Amino acid sequence: MTSTLYNLPESHTHTYGVTYDSMLMDMTFTSDNIAYTVLHESNNFEKENLRSLDCKSITKFKCFLIGTMITAALLGVLVGYYDCISANGESALELMEDLFSNYRKQYTDFIANKPDYCDSRALIDSRKILKNIRKQNILHQGKALHQLEIALNTQNDFNAIAFVGPTGVGKSLILSHLIANFPWPENVHIYAWNTQVKDESEKFHMLRVLIERLSECGCNLLIIENLQASDHGLVYLVNNLIAEIVNGQKRIIIFYVFNLNWMGDEHLLKEQSEFLTKSLPVAHVINFKSFTKHEIQDCIYREMRFEKVALAPNDIDDIVGTVDVTRSGCKDINSKVLLYGTIKNK
Repeated sequence: MTSTLYNLPESHTHTYGVTYDSMLMDMTFTSDNIAYTVLHESNNFEKENLRSLDCKSITKFKCFLIGTMITAALLGVLVGYYDCISANGESALELMEDLFSNYRKQYTDFIANKPDYCDSRALIDSRKILKNIRKQNILHQGKALHQLEIALNTQNDFNAIAFVGPTGVGKSLILSHLIANFPWPENVHIYAWNTQVKDESEKFHMLRVLIERLSECGCNLLIIENLQASDHGLVYLVNNLIAEIVNGQKRIIIFYVFNLNWMGDEHLLKEQSEFLTKSLPVAHVINFKSFTKHEIQDCIYREMRFEKVALAPNDIDDIVGTVDVTRSGCKDINSKVLLYGTIKNK
C-alpha cells in the first residue's frame, strides 16, 4: 500500500510523518499484545482454579484418610471384643458399655475444656459453694447453711437431702444460689410435685423419664419441690426408683423440698418437723427456722438495698401489716417493696 504523508513541510516529515502501514502495524501489534495478555490472564486464572481445586481435593482427601483411620481404629477395638462377645455375651456387653462411657466422658472433657470435668469428686467443693451462697445475704438461716455444707461434703454416689420448713423462709432462695454455683449446670433438674398434673402414675412416669436421662459425667442435681408433709412416702419410692434405674452408675444429689403449713401454730410446726426428721429415708434432714414479723422487717430492708429503693418507716409498717407470715413468709416482699417504691416516686 502507498504511504501517505500529512501535509507538513518537507523538512519536518522525518519527525512528524506517520504512514498508514506503520499505524496498521502498531495497531496490529497492540491488538496482538492485548490478545496475548487476555489469553495469558485466562491461562493463569485457569491454573489458579486448578490449584484451588487441587488444594480442596487434597484437603478432602486428607479428611477422608483421617476419618478412615478413626473408623478403622474403632472397628479394630470392636473386633478385639468379638471373641469375648461370642464366649460371654453379658460380660462383653458390660465391656462395650464401659468403652462408650469412657468415650463420652473424654468427649465431654474436651468440649468443656476442663481436665477431669467428669470427675465429680475433683470439682465439687462444698466449702467454696457455701461461701458464695453466704454472700447472698441469706437471713436467719445460719444453722441450715452449716448443715447444708456438711451434707454436700458427703462423698457417696447417692446423696439424699431434705429441706423442711414453712413457705418463704429461704429454701428456694438457697437452692437457686446452689444451682448458680453448681459445677455441672447442664446436670440440674427441677421437678415440682404438686402441680397441675393430678394423676400420680403420670407424675411417676415423668419422673422416671427424667431419672433415665441423668448424666454419667460429673454429678447430677435433682430437686423435687413443692412437697407437703403428707407426701413423705414419696421419698422412699423415688429413692427405690433411682436405685433401680441408675444402679450405682451415676452420681446424684437429690433435694426433697417440703413446705410445712403451720398456720401460726408453733406446736404443729414442731410436730411436723420432728415427724419428717425421723421418718424420711434420707441422709440429711435440714430444718429451716420459721419467721415472725421481726424477720419480715429484715427481709424488707434487704429487698430495699437490692432494688435501691428508699421507703419511709410508715411504708415499711404498711408492708409488714399486709404480710401473712404463716402463709408466705418473705416470698412476696420483693414485689411489695417495688410496688411501694413505684407509688412513692409518682
